[in-house]
Amino acid sequence: MSEHAAGKPEKSLLGRAAGKVTNRVVETVDPDIILEHIDMNAVLDRIDINAILARVDIDALVKQVDLNALLATVDLETLVRRSGIPDIVAESTGQLAGSALDVARRQVVGLDFLIERVVDRLFKRDPQTRPTVPPGLAAQGLGGPHTSGAALTQGARP
Repeated sequence: MSEHAAGKPEKSLLGRAAGKVTNRVVETVDPDIILEHIDMNAVLDRIDINAILARVDIDALVKQVDLNALLATVDLETLVRRSGIPDIVAESTGQLAGSALDVARRQVVGLDFLIERVVDRLFKRDPQTRPTVPPGLAAQGLGGPHTSGAALTQGARP
């Protein structure tokens, strides 16, 4: 092969003829006809996807994504429902309300006990003679082992 003026090797006569024939074939033949004869699964089996992905600049690719347009297509309500957040909030709120109600009940019971002691002192009642449970519950057997305050010592009442 001889050197061309630009420093590139000059093609042989056969190389030039093959190039012209190849160009003619490419210009003439419909690519769909060729693709009908190719087993694309066999071609894809030969491709190393990891090697291709290693060459991709992910940062440059992500910079091209319009996140606002992408997020506009997201159904946030469905996403939140699927995540279970409403159930968690409802459960937490219910637990919080239940805890607050328990605290309020305890305070009311304590206040009731305090008022009962004040009334007993005003009327000069002996606290040991008072029943530990209401008479209706004691009659149903729901008062526990002691149905009167006589067995209890002062201040040991629930």
